[in-house]
Amino acid sequence: MKLSLDDIDLDRSGLSLVTHTLQGLIDTLGQAGGGTLVVTPGTYLIGTLVLPSNFTLHLEAGARLLASPQEADYQAAETQSMAELSRMALLYARDAQHLTLSGAGCIDGNASAWFAPQPDVQGYRQPKTHRPRMLVLEGCQQVRIGDITICDAPMWTAHLVSCRHVFINNLTIDNDLTLSNTDALDLDSCQHVHLSNSYFSAADDGICLKTTAKAAELQQATENVTVNNCIIRSKSCAIKVGTETFADIRNIVVSNCVIVDSNRAIGLVSRDGGQFSQMLFSNILFDCRHGDPCHWGKADPVFVSVRHRAPHITPGPIRQVTFSNLSGSGEGAINLHSDMPGAISDITFNGLTFSQRLSESDEQGSYDVRPPCNPARPTGMGLDNAYLVNPQTGRAHGVEPYPHGLPALYATGVQGLQLNALTITRPQPLPAGWDDEAVRVYPPHSGNRK
Repeated sequence: MKLSLDDIDLDRSGLSLVTHTLQGLIDTLGQAGGGTLVVTPGTYLIGTLVLPSNFTLHLEAGARLLASPQEADYQAAETQSMAELSRMALLYARDAQHLTLSGAGCIDGNASAWFAPQPDVQGYRQPKTHRPRMLVLEGCQQVRIGDITICDAPMWTAHLVSCRHVFINNLTIDNDLTLSNTDALDLDSCQHVHLSNSYFSAADDGICLKTTAKAAELQQATENVTVNNCIIRSKSCAIKVGTETFADIRNIVVSNCVIVDSNRAIGLVSRDGGQFSQMLFSNILFDCRHGDPCHWGKADPVFVSVRHRAPHITPGPIRQVTFSNLSGSGEGAINLHSDMPGAISDITFNGLTFSQRLSESDEQGSYDVRPPCNPARPTGMGLDNAYLVNPQTGRAHGVEPYPHGLPALYATGVQGLQLNALTITRPQPLPAGWDDEAVRVYPPHSGNRK
């Protein structure tokens, strides 16, 4: 069964709310056992839409779903998962099967309506306490997302929670780079995911794999995920695993990706008990540069970190990770950092070409192990670790200088580190404050360099 908005008399200017009409059409299709709603050219102002099983939402070229700026328009459903302090979503499905989003149209998050009009001293506009995610799917199976564009999200853009058999292709997410907490794609406790041929640009993480704290029926490992042929830009971390890691994350393959204009390229961050294992990152080009100090990271091509968040939870180990054929330039260093000796193990670099360059940032030469570093709220939200300055250092808690100056690769607390075919280029003469050793490994016998 197929229904088209061409057959419906409704406002296409984006000035009047049309949520009720669209939800009625979606419900009709759901009650009929499934079908396709074709959104034809025009701008449609909506609040929450709840999507059923066996359903396709197809946005034709020129069709634009515009998110309402009013919190009252997002009360039709409450998500089981929470992002920051929000349980609101624009498009939402729970326990749906055979769900598809397709077409050449656009979903516009209307982000400016949810932030202060003027930036703060760090260059960011402060958000409202509650903001909607653009797409939240929880416990869904056989999900297909293709060809659509999502732009200007006011919160996490696409959050897939405990979904299985997910196929994402030719997805564009393009968010405002001055607006915080606007992750592009979060794969949370998802399994059997294939993501390809997509473009992501966001002030926060680009592609993020995690296992957040959630209800027992939703809590499961993130596993069997492939990512390939993507272009990513992020003011935080372009490809990130963690930091929320309450269940295991394993069997991850990322290949043939280009990372541009990013504060951190690849980050593996264990904090909450889940174990990381069997991960391959290959054929990745990177360009890393310092972002504003509130962002975690210091222009790191690779960051691997294990440290406590809650004192009573031992963070899970990170092991069996291979980085092959990584190439690019950056203003920081590769940083492998474990607070517990041996919690990071069996890490291999097979082919790394890294050109270090000078930065205008006064934080060049520092590393960043946030979160959690805020002594007042160690288990708080991301913002609790973004803005608070340590009065003893004048920098954010968790930002410290490298002990011998800036190296190209730094490792501490790592066992079984293999470094093969490294080509590192550094400015000559070496700038003041840079480590004269390109590679620093502590203890020295924990690694092997060829």
